[in-house]
Amino acid sequence: MVTCLAVVSAWASLNVDGVSPIEWLGLALLGANIAWISLAGATAFAGAIRLAMRRPHAPMQLPFFSTSRTAIIFPIRNEPTKRISAVVRAMHDALVREGVADGFEFFLLSDTLDADHARAEELALQRLRETCLYAPVFYRRRTVNHGRKAGNVADFVRRWGGRYDYMAVMDADSMMSADALKELVHRMDAQPRTALIQTVPTLVNANTFVARSQQFAMRAYGRIFGEGLAWWSGGAGNFWGHNAIIRVSAFAAHAGLPILPGKGPLGGHILSHDFVEAALLRRAGWRVEIAPEIEGSFEESPPTLDDLLTRDRRWAQGNLQHIKLIGAGGFDAASRAHMLAGVMGYASALTWLALILVSALAAWLHVPEETIRTTPMNGMLPLVTVLIVLAPKWLALLLWATGKLPGWGRHRGFVVGLVTETVVSAAMAPILMVGQAKAVLAPFFGRDAGWRPQARVACAGAPTGLRYRSQLTIGALLGVTMLIDPRFVAWTLPVALSLVLAGPISTALSLTPQRRSLAWRLMATPEDLRIPAIVRETNRGSREIDRQPLPLPARGIIPVVPLAQLTPARTDKTLEVSV
Repeated sequence: MVTCLAVVSAWASLNVDGVSPIEWLGLALLGANIAWISLAGATAFAGAIRLAMRRPHAPMQLPFFSTSRTAIIFPIRNEPTKRISAVVRAMHDALVREGVADGFEFFLLSDTLDADHARAEELALQRLRETCLYAPVFYRRRTVNHGRKAGNVADFVRRWGGRYDYMAVMDADSMMSADALKELVHRMDAQPRTALIQTVPTLVNANTFVARSQQFAMRAYGRIFGEGLAWWSGGAGNFWGHNAIIRVSAFAAHAGLPILPGKGPLGGHILSHDFVEAALLRRAGWRVEIAPEIEGSFEESPPTLDDLLTRDRRWAQGNLQHIKLIGAGGFDAASRAHMLAGVMGYASALTWLALILVSALAAWLHVPEETIRTTPMNGMLPLVTVLIVLAPKWLALLLWATGKLPGWGRHRGFVVGLVTETVVSAAMAPILMVGQAKAVLAPFFGRDAGWRPQARVACAGAPTGLRYRSQLTIGALLGVTMLIDPRFVAWTLPVALSLVLAGPISTALSLTPQRRSLAWRLMATPEDLRIPAIVRETNRGSREIDRQPLPLPARGIIPVVPLAQLTPARTDKTLEVSV
């Protein structure tokens, strides 16, 4: 309804002297953009209603008992070995303290090809074997990286999946508390028709301004969106590839990925495999759940704007592949909606950029003055658009004011953080819009995003200005447009400034404020002020590894944990399926 009203209002404003072809194009782009942000706003609104109506209750303190066996798997490729080692050690020790370590086993599934990096992984594993005594740690490195990360997990399931009831899938920057793991296992035991439970991870350890803004936004609005997604998807939820638990037998029988027709980048192996795996599980009749209420699930954010855009290029290419799968037979309507949302999450950047450029073109073509005066960009429509775009922020503010925003209580710094994050995100948004629009177009011109590990630490002094030539060019174009018709200044100036200053903005936002300083506190989250135990132990373990000498292998041979110790039970069905 919001989209219809917006388009009709815009059409009435433009129809003073008839609607030109360029204006029809603008109306179509406007409708697509308003529809997308309205759906996102509706999801946030539904999530806020669920949180507002939920009564606080103390968690049940029941003893944990399970006869199931869970593999905690870390698919890695050229990742910092000390960080992975610290995470595994911290999670192992947390499970030991809870007295449940005997129900879990760890796997590092390496796709590292570099020989020196592989040697560092093997040395790290030797050290883990000496310290993790209660839940064994296994290591396997593939020399042929067939299927990338999805192929790595599939290879594990084929070879050793029959040994386990569940697998908790992690990323290299994932952490999960023992309580969260126990809760996931408990729910899987109690719900035999559930194949996958996806948590909503909290971002931690952010240092740069970019990462801190992402961390604050996820902490303030992520739970709201998570609740909304859980509400409308029900048992047809989604999978984000990590910080989730999966029933191995269901995954092995039904979640095999197809090879997409055509050549790359949009053909071949599926990059964003997680959405598809969730849809395949649902198609087979299994429940896939999103559980935003489970606490103790953490991950980290890329440290710089450049790193965000690099990740977006890979994610955009993977999500665009879903265009070939949305119409596949047997998929649940909610599963199709998740895939469409993934596509629009990046395609919307292209449609917004196109709308801005179409408006600029209208000015260059000397649109009649009476049309410009009544154009929707100078009426109430921009205010409605901003209200919808900012829905997560004002909804979070309302929940905080009523004490209903989980984790925040009446934390006084919330409002300051909200304002600061809004300013930072407003400065970044046009830059990300152009970068994501390029990422959407790149696969159609045969440009593959590649497969590189995510950056974990900002590189000081890294040159960024030359990477934003597209932003600078479009910003200059918008500046000329404002000179042609000053009435476009109100809505064009903020976008143009961000694009023209993309290089300096990227550099400034890559700075790291000193911990506990005023700049650091501007966007402090509850986890900043009171570090969760699993995060604290991981960070401490990482620092300790820096001070420890590497173990020396006996007789020059690095003893890798032999997977032959396991029962190499193949599951009954292979990971292959047609869609």
